[in-house]
Amino acid sequence: MIERITESLVVQAAREWAARKNKSDAAAVANAQETMVALKVKLSDEEYAQALAKLYRDYEES
Repeated sequence: MIERITESLVVQAAREWAARKNKSDAAAVANAQETMVALKVKLSDEEYAQALAKLYRDYEES
Protein backbone atom coordinates (compact mmCIF):
# COMPACT_ATOMS: atom_id res chain seq x y z
CA MET A 1 0.00 0.00 0.00
CA ILE A 2 1.15 3.52 -0.78
CA GLU A 3 1.99 5.47 2.35
CA ARG A 4 1.92 8.97 0.89
CA ILE A 5 0.20 10.14 -2.28
CA THR A 6 2.37 12.56 -4.24
CA GLU A 7 1.58 14.83 -7.15
CA SER A 8 3.49 12.43 -9.41
CA LEU A 9 1.25 9.56 -8.35
CA VAL A 10 -1.85 11.63 -9.07
CA VAL A 11 -0.52 12.46 -12.55
CA GLN A 12 0.21 8.77 -13.18
CA ALA A 13 -3.30 7.85 -12.00
CA ALA A 14 -4.73 10.47 -14.38
CA ARG A 15 -2.75 8.93 -17.26
CA GLU A 16 -3.97 5.45 -16.39
CA TRP A 17 -7.55 6.73 -16.11
CA ALA A 18 -7.24 8.34 -19.56
CA ALA A 19 -5.97 5.07 -21.03
CA ARG A 20 -8.83 3.08 -19.47
CA LYS A 21 -11.44 5.59 -20.67
CA ASN A 22 -9.85 6.11 -24.10
CA LYS A 23 -9.47 9.84 -23.34
CA SER A 24 -6.68 12.28 -24.09
CA ASP A 25 -3.62 11.69 -21.91
CA ALA A 26 -2.55 15.33 -22.22
CA ALA A 27 -5.97 16.65 -21.23
CA ALA A 28 -6.20 14.32 -18.23
CA VAL A 29 -2.75 15.36 -17.02
CA ALA A 30 -3.49 19.05 -17.54
CA ASN A 31 -6.76 18.73 -15.65
CA ALA A 32 -5.06 16.93 -12.75
CA GLN A 33 -2.30 19.53 -12.60
CA GLU A 34 -4.75 22.44 -12.69
CA THR A 35 -6.77 20.83 -9.92
CA MET A 36 -3.66 20.32 -7.78
CA VAL A 37 -2.53 23.93 -8.24
CA ALA A 38 -5.96 25.23 -7.27
CA LEU A 39 -6.03 23.02 -4.18
CA LYS A 40 -2.47 23.85 -3.14
CA VAL A 41 -3.10 27.60 -2.95
CA LYS A 42 -6.20 27.32 -0.78
CA LEU A 43 -5.46 24.39 1.55
CA SER A 44 -3.05 23.80 4.40
CA ASP A 45 -0.36 21.16 3.88
CA GLU A 46 -2.37 18.54 5.77
CA GLU A 47 -5.57 19.35 3.90
CA TYR A 48 -3.67 19.29 0.61
CA ALA A 49 -2.28 15.83 1.38
CA GLN A 50 -5.83 14.62 2.08
CA ALA A 51 -7.11 16.21 -1.12
CA LEU A 52 -4.33 14.55 -3.14
CA ALA A 53 -5.27 11.19 -1.67
CA LYS A 54 -8.92 11.76 -2.59
CA LEU A 55 -8.02 12.86 -6.12
CA TYR A 56 -5.84 9.78 -6.53
CA ARG A 57 -8.65 7.49 -5.33
CA ASP A 58 -11.10 9.20 -7.67
CA TYR A 59 -8.90 8.42 -10.67
CA GLU A 60 -8.24 4.86 -9.50
CA GLU A 61 -11.90 4.06 -8.82
CA SER A 62 -13.45 5.58 -11.93
